[in-house]
Amino acid sequence: MCNKNEMRKKYISFRNNISSDSLHEKSKIIAQKLNQLDCVKRAETLMCYVSFGSEVYTHDIINTWLSQGKQVCVPRVVKAKRKSMEAVKISSLEELEPGTYGVLEPTTGQKNTVSPDLINVVIAPGCAFDLNRNRMGYGAGYYDRFLKLISDNCLKVGVAFDFQIMDEIPCDEHDIPMDIIITEERNI
Repeated sequence: MCNKNEMRKKYISFRNNISSDSLHEKSKIIAQKLNQLDCVKRAETLMCYVSFGSEVYTHDIINTWLSQGKQVCVPRVVKAKRKSMEAVKISSLEELEPGTYGVLEPTTGQKNTVSPDLINVVIAPGCAFDLNRNRMGYGAGYYDRFLKLISDNCLKVGVAFDFQIMDEIPCDEHDIPMDIIITEERNI
């Protein structure tokens, strides 16, 4: 079996090879399936990553939740702390600008941080996931550290294209599994 860094490169390469049309079509299906979950319908405070590159496109998910009057948070990397992030409430994607790694995030002047234990649903990105709902992130551990801070009642959702699902991912003790993984073809 490849090491995690080789696996990350492999799955990012797979993802980078899908067409823009296919990415958006599959992302739309994933968004519809996500928004049909009762936990998501009932949730008042949700956190979602802001998609970058060939990740499952989340802008429509965020805009849908904002139009429904939900409290929507997106991650912001905290530069003062090492490899940590915080949840920041937004009212529009227009409030975001390229931040750490070029990913859109709230400006540092925004003070609308939300305590992780108040979030009902977290949508996490990943390079790959497995059938046991384990997540392989990008290797820096931002999400694993953040997910340790959320309530036990918070639903942890991984969204991915079906080709990002593996039988098994090598896990470390600090890795936090998802409660559900949604692809365009199935829920795990």
